Amino acid sequence: NFVALCRSLCSALPYILYPGSNLFAMVAFKQISLFLSLPFSVQSFVQPAATRYPNSLWRTTSQKVSSMPQQRKQSLSSLPSSKPSLIVFDLDNTIWTPELYQLRRLERSGGNPVAGKDVNLFPGARSIIESIRASPDKWSGTSFAVASRTKSGPWAHDLLDQFGLRDFFDHVEIFPGNKKAHFENLKRDSGVPYNEMLFFDDSRDGRFGNCQPVSELGVLSVHCPDGLRTDELFHTAMKRYTEWSGKPNTIIEWDGSVSEVAQIPEGERLRGVVKMV
Repeated sequence: NFVALCRSLCSALPYILYPGSNLFAMVAFKQISLFLSLPFSVQSFVQPAATRYPNSLWRTTSQKVSSMPQQRKQSLSSLPSSKPSLIVFDLDNTIWTPELYQLRRLERSGGNPVAGKDVNLFPGARSIIESIRASPDKWSGTSFAVASRTKSGPWAHDLLDQFGLRDFFDHVEIFPGNKKAHFENLKRDSGVPYNEMLFFDDSRDGRFGNCQPVSELGVLSVHCPDGLRTDELFHTAMKRYTEWSGKPNTIIEWDGSVSEVAQIPEGERLRGVVKMV
């Protein structure tokens, strides 16, 4: 081949040009011949290796880069859905303020609350709804629902119409009682499993708590004690949903942290010690 021919010519050159040359000249030309043939030797070694082992480290840079999009696509496809299938909102002190039971004067006078006067949407809630409406393709795989236990059901339904929110919500559950019943209806009507739901409520636990009992079903619940005054907690909750393992009894707190609530078996009481300080 070409490399061998170059070596032969360089080796014979001292004898052709200087038949009586000494040993030093012959050695010098030998070194020159090896130096000149080195690039060709390396090229002949590397190229066959890349050809013989296409999946090895001998692949060229262009081969590695071209394969990266396919590898990234495979890794992304193995991730869980980035958005919940159903996002559920409480109404009183979550979407709007004040809570409807506080409007006793209207109830006594037989009047009805007026949107924008007696009851107002929180700025964050308004921002969230407007953002979702402005990007329907982004939220095409997500439905929205209301779960409220207010005793002022007719007022709540009327306010949804006044605020222009009736068409925003795909499912509306408004009636007194434990919110587990609301979510059982939502699961039945929407076909969405509990672990694909995200729930926002201002009441966490205790006698009138909602986040804790709903989280027991397997719904990721978000505690917003001051309502959705800004949209910050909503965006934080969306991020936490992508990180969530799907474990029941999980609550996203108002500061964005995540709590796993220990479930007390039904019929048992908490036991503790009271100390005087």
